Amino acid sequence: METIITFNKGILGFEEYNQYLIVEDENNGLFYLQVKEEPRIEFIILSPSMFKEAYEPEINEDYFNAVQAQKEDELILYVIVKLAQDENDITVNMQAPILINTEKRLGIQVIVEGDKYKTREKLKELLGGKH
Repeated sequence: METIITFNKGILGFEEYNQYLIVEDENNGLFYLQVKEEPRIEFIILSPSMFKEAYEPEINEDYFNAVQAQKEDELILYVIVKLAQDENDITVNMQAPILINTEKRLGIQVIVEGDKYKTREKLKELLGGKH
């Protein structure tokens, strides 16, 4: 069964698409956020819980309201991965994570204020590898 996540505002650069699926690739453990209407459009997403350092973005309450959050355990946070030919250049967007309410099946892309996180942080460093 497919679980459709609705993004009322879409994702930056893809605002015209509102229905997404989260697809797991069992071969490599990666997750994909796939546009339901255009399956060829997909984003690799990761849980920041796999990173060496805690990811604790300050998220404005408006984002929680947008996904109708009532309790913390119904929420999942993902970050979008940007691939590169050289694995050392693969980056993660830590400034604009994806917040999903698993109960209501609502999602939103969050814009984290401040300069603590960047839009292109090296994945290898986040995982604890040498840079």
